[in-house]
Amino acid sequence: MTNEQKEKIIELRKLGIGYRSIATAMNLSRDSVRNFCKSRGLEGYGKDYSKPKAEKVIREHCKNCGKRINKKPIKGRPKTYCSKECKKEWEVKHPILYQHVCYYCGKKFESKAKNADFCCHKCYIRDRFWRDEDIETVIRHLRKGILIPNAPGWVKDLIAGRECRQSGEKLEESI
Repeated sequence: MTNEQKEKIIELRKLGIGYRSIATAMNLSRDSVRNFCKSRGLEGYGKDYSKPKAEKVIREHCKNCGKRINKKPIKGRPKTYCSKECKKEWEVKHPILYQHVCYYCGKKFESKAKNADFCCHKCYIRDRFWRDEDIETVIRHLRKGILIPNAPGWVKDLIAGRECRQSGEKLEESI
């Protein structure tokens, strides 16, 4: 392999071109191109070299209290907070709230959880343990053609003929 070929391989590799494409273009074997790139620290996927690498920002002060941290070089992930208490305090001051709709009553509510189905424990209990007297109320309302007050989501899905949330099966209009 000549010096011109070596320079061309480095140039093509930094553009994000793979070993096989470089080898085909330069009439070399893929393994010789790969071995040369490994010796120069250009191994891995070619597309990784086409993007500039972002520099790591190492936080020198605690995100919550401003106390100095990370004085010495450490292995692994650099610290963001000086202590567990500071992290908890930051999370209390800056909560991340997600928007949800209650599966039972249909009210909109906010929660710290990414996946929340119910706005309160009462709605969860009513949906989970739907009683026989509640089913009779639904049947009475259906016979009269009146909207059902506080019907759980699965009953609304059943009436509308939509798919059930848990099983993914198509529900039939049997009521």
